[in-house]
Amino acid sequence: MKSNEKTFALATLMATLLSISGAVAASDEDDELDLLISPTSSITIGVGHWSGEREQLGVFDDLRGDETILLLDGDIRWRDDETGTWMIGRFRDLGVDTRDVELRYKRQGDWGVGLDYYQIPRVAPYTVNTGVDGLGSDEVTVPASIVPGTGRDLDLKTERRGIAGEFNKHLTPQLNFRASFKNEEKRGNRHWGYRQSRGGEVVFVTEPIDNTTRQAEAAVDYAGKQFQLTGGYHGSWFDTKNSLLKINDPSPGSPYYLSMPLDNQAHQFYVNGGYNFTPTMRGTFRVSYTHATQDEKIPTSSLDGPSPGFPQAASAPTNLDGEINTSLVQLGLSARPTDKLSMIAKLRYHDVDEKTPDWLVSTGTPVHSTPYDYETLSGKVEGTYRFMDGYRVVAGIDHKTQNRSQPRYEAEHYVPYRDELNETTFRVQLRKSLSETLNGSLAFLHSERDGSDLTPAATHVDFPINPVHIADRDRNKVRLTLDWVPTNRIGLQFNVEDSRDDYGPGSNNNGLRNGKARLYSVDADFVLNEDWRIAAWLSYDEVTSEERVGSSRTSDLKDVGKSAGLSLDGKASEKLMLGADIEWTRVKATYNDTPSGSPELPDIRSTTTKLGFFAEYAVQKHADIRLDVMYQRWRTNDWAWTFSDESPFVYGVDDDGTSVIQDPNQSGTFVGLSYRYTF
Repeated sequence: MKSNEKTFALATLMATLLSISGAVAASDEDDELDLLISPTSSITIGVGHWSGEREQLGVFDDLRGDETILLLDGDIRWRDDETGTWMIGRFRDLGVDTRDVELRYKRQGDWGVGLDYYQIPRVAPYTVNTGVDGLGSDEVTVPASIVPGTGRDLDLKTERRGIAGEFNKHLTPQLNFRASFKNEEKRGNRHWGYRQSRGGEVVFVTEPIDNTTRQAEAAVDYAGKQFQLTGGYHGSWFDTKNSLLKINDPSPGSPYYLSMPLDNQAHQFYVNGGYNFTPTMRGTFRVSYTHATQDEKIPTSSLDGPSPGFPQAASAPTNLDGEINTSLVQLGLSARPTDKLSMIAKLRYHDVDEKTPDWLVSTGTPVHSTPYDYETLSGKVEGTYRFMDGYRVVAGIDHKTQNRSQPRYEAEHYVPYRDELNETTFRVQLRKSLSETLNGSLAFLHSERDGSDLTPAATHVDFPINPVHIADRDRNKVRLTLDWVPTNRIGLQFNVEDSRDDYGPGSNNNGLRNGKARLYSVDADFVLNEDWRIAAWLSYDEVTSEERVGSSRTSDLKDVGKSAGLSLDGKASEKLMLGADIEWTRVKATYNDTPSGSPELPDIRSTTTKLGFFAEYAVQKHADIRLDVMYQRWRTNDWAWTFSDESPFVYGVDDDGTSVIQDPNQSGTFVGLSYRYTF
C-alpha cells in the first residue's frame, strides 16, 4: 500500500543518513552527502523475458506471455547553478507498449517548457474466433454460415497515444501565465454486437475505434499576500473517423447500421480566487461557464433507406444541433475564531441547461430526443473543536437540492422520474491521541435522500423499477481507524468501515431494496534492524445487495474480496540488496438468484497470486546490476463466456458462429537482468 511505501522510503533515507554519520571515512561522507544535495541522473538498460500465459494480468501492458522485451528507463537531471536553469527528463518502459516520456526545461522563477508522450494499451483478456469479415473498418460482413471454431483468432485491443506540451512564464513576481495542449489518439477494436430482428439472435461485431481528443488550456495566476486569483480557458474537441458501422447481414438481407459517438466540443471559461480577510479567516470562490455542442451530421440521415427495425421519421434531423450550457458558482469560507474552534462553510450552485431541440427521430413506437436540465444547490457546514487531553470532535451537515426536468412525452417514460431530489447528510467524528504511540478516530455518517412523488413509467413497460440514483435512500456509515507504534521498530494501522443503505419499496416493489458494505484491513511495518525490514497487510471487503425483479424473483448479490501481502527487503552486504514479496487476492461473487426456468447461478471465484524477488549488486560506486524474478498465477471459474456445459459461448449458432475463448488457468514467469548507471 502507498502509505507503507512512503514509510519504507523515509526509513531507508534515515538509515542512509545514519550510516553516513557512522563508520565511513570523511572523504566518503562528503561524496555521499553530495549525492543527496546535488541533482543526479541514472539510466537503466536490460533485457527481460515473459513465459507462459497472462492474458488476464496483461490487460493493461499487452505482455501476454512468451515475449522478450527491452528494459529501458532513465532519469536525467541537470542544473546550471549560475542561471538557475534546470533540464529534467524522465522515461519509463521504452521497450514496451506502456512507454512514458516527460521532458522539462525551466529557469527558476522565470519560465519553463515541457513535453510529454505516453502510450496506454488495453487488451481484451480472451480470444475471439470469428468468421466476420472487415473487422476494424466501418463495414463488416456476417457469414451466411460457419462452423464454430473454424474462423480466425482475433485479439481485441485498443491503444491510446498522447502527446502534450506546456509553457509557463512569470510576468512579474506575483503574476504567472501558463498554457498547455494535449493531443490523444485512440485506435483499435472493441468488443461490440447487436440483436438481430430475425429472431433475437446476438451477432458479433467490433467497434472500429479511430478518434482524436484534443485539450487546450490557458490561464493567468496572480498570487498576492492577501488575494489570489486564477482566470482561464479550457477547451476540448473530440473527432472520430468512423461515425457509422455498416453490417452486411445475410438475414434479413438488408444492411444493418450501428451509430458511434459523434464529433463534439466544449469550451469553458473560469475564475478561481481566494482572499485572506485575517490571519485566521479565508474566503474562496469559483465561477465557470461551459458551452458544449454536438453538431456533426447524423450519419443515418444520408442512408438510401431506413435501417431494419428503425423506421426513421420524415422530420428526423440531419444534424442534432446538440447544445448544453453549464454554469457553476461556488463560495467557501474557512475560519478559526479561537484556538480550539475551526469552521468551514461552502455553498455551490450548478446548473446544466440543455438547448438541444426536441426532435421526433422514429415513427412506429415514437421516439424523441430527450433534452434534460438539472439545477443543483448544495451546501456544507463543518466545525472542529479541540478539547483537553487530545480529543477533537468534527461535526458537519451537507444538504443538496436538485430540480430535474422530465421527458416531455409520457409514453416514452421507460423508468419512473421525479422532478425534485433532496439529500441531507449528518456526520460526526471523534479523534484522539491516546498516547505518544497510539492515535485513533471514530466517525459516524447518516444521510437521507427523498424528493417529489415518482412519476410512473409508461404502462407498456414491464416491471417498472425505482431508479437507484434518485430512489429514496437512508444511509448509515461507521469508520474506525487506529495507528499504533508500540516500539520504534513496529508500526500497525487498523481500519474498519461499515455502510448500510435502505432504499425501501417506494411506489414500486422492483429494484434495489438494500445494500451493505464492509471493509477490514491491517497494515504492519517491522524494522528488524538497520538493514532489514518487513511489511505485511491483510484486508477483507464485502458488498451485498438485495434486488427485487418481478413479482416472485429476488436477487441477493454478494461480492467478497480477500487479500494478503508480505514483503521483505534489506541489505545483505555493503554491495548487495535483496528483496522478496508475495501477494494473494481472491474475489468471490455470489448471486443467490434463480431465473425462471433456469438452474441456480453458480458462484464465481477468481484468485490471483504474485511472487517477486530481486537482487541488486553494486559493481562500482555508480553502477548496479539488478536481477528480477516474478511469478504470477490467475485462476477462475467465471462462466460469463461459457454455456452451462462449460463450452465456449457462441454467437448466433445458426450462422455467425463466433466463439469467445478464455483460459481459466493462467500463469506467467518473468526474468529480467538490468544495468543501472548513476551520474
